[in-house]
Amino acid sequence: MGNSRRFHTKTRNGCTNCKKRRVKCNLQAPQCHHCKRRGEECSFQFRTEGNNNNDDDGNKEYGDLQQQPNDGEFAQSDRGSRDKKPSELRWMEPSTWPSLDIRHSELRWQYQTLTSGTLALLKEDPRRVKLIWRGEVPLQLERSAWLDHCTMAISALHICYLQPPNPREYYTAAFKNYRSAVVAFPKAVQEMNPENCITILSFSLLILMFQLGISCVPGAAPMTNGLPVADAYNAISALRGTWSLIDQLNPHLQNSRLSALFVHRKHLRFEALDENHEIALAHLRQLNETSGFGVRREQDRQICAQAITVLRFWFSILAAQLPTTWLLLLWWPAGVSPEFLDLLKNKDPMALVIFCHWCVGMHRLPTCWYLDGWARRMLGAMLELLDTEWLPAVQWPIDEVFHPNDEALLRVEKANVNANVNILEAFR
Repeated sequence: MGNSRRFHTKTRNGCTNCKKRRVKCNLQAPQCHHCKRRGEECSFQFRTEGNNNNDDDGNKEYGDLQQQPNDGEFAQSDRGSRDKKPSELRWMEPSTWPSLDIRHSELRWQYQTLTSGTLALLKEDPRRVKLIWRGEVPLQLERSAWLDHCTMAISALHICYLQPPNPREYYTAAFKNYRSAVVAFPKAVQEMNPENCITILSFSLLILMFQLGISCVPGAAPMTNGLPVADAYNAISALRGTWSLIDQLNPHLQNSRLSALFVHRKHLRFEALDENHEIALAHLRQLNETSGFGVRREQDRQICAQAITVLRFWFSILAAQLPTTWLLLLWWPAGVSPEFLDLLKNKDPMALVIFCHWCVGMHRLPTCWYLDGWARRMLGAMLELLDTEWLPAVQWPIDEVFHPNDEALLRVEKANVNANVNILEAFR
């Protein structure tokens, strides 16, 4: 008797991936068994009736810049959707949020109503807020779980900055969503193209905001168990990585739907430094050339000399008083060598002193909430690592960043960090 194969019946409720493979979907939200096993993004399909007319001004302006879709772009939509506008069709695509956790709903609401409007560094160009943080990012949340977790992480951190009565709950939610975002991103994104370049850039900047903000939000527990060198190393590494990513994305950004936002109207220019900066940099170079504090390798001297040269150029750019953009923040971290990061990680005193001088420029920049007090806190952490004989070398950064009554503030911040390290330990 021959073997007979029994085929299962068709289902209209399976996820897209299971339908393509013609396997049975267990309909488990938000990620079915097969997609979870394969590490793929799962999207459940539900029939949607009616229109969503709740587009705000940012989404309306975003729709004006969109390219018209081709005939087959929405082939899976209902027949009646062919006559609808592209902006309406985008809201009718399959949803990955069949059920919402109360805390997730709160964090998504926080992003939509408040946090999204606080992320742009370039205050002179509100279009970036409308078209990217309130336009492009919300449109991608339902299709990109990694971006959804990222926005919830930054929203939870923003609530921490606003000092809620129960900060521990929001710290935990911030760390959990951050972890979920960084784990899911490399599995979901395999290549860069004009269609996803803005989403990838937004994700990278949100992750960078989180890594910087967790080091300066009042009372927050650092991500590295309170190790200031690791926080400094991670911050510079993250800034360098973002610079590299922007460089890779640049050709795609120029061909994206929002290419008009990425045309640089003002180029970096250098201005002469005042006497105060010239004296500080001269002392820094002299300190690197002397061997009064022990024997140092000539290779280490050259590495630090290159970092000082890049720092001088960066101070010259700051003297030009250009609008604060991410490129301005990333310039010095992107210019130092990888070997300098190794010296910083190994607590090389000269590398720590150079980092303290960089904090002066970071302190002077007009910053958003996720950078509020970051330079002050990092400088205070570096001072704890330097031996007494090195303290005169950082007198200029101390005078520029701290005020006479900031010694008590440093003690309070250190106590807050030590008191909240257990939050991260409990999460792990």
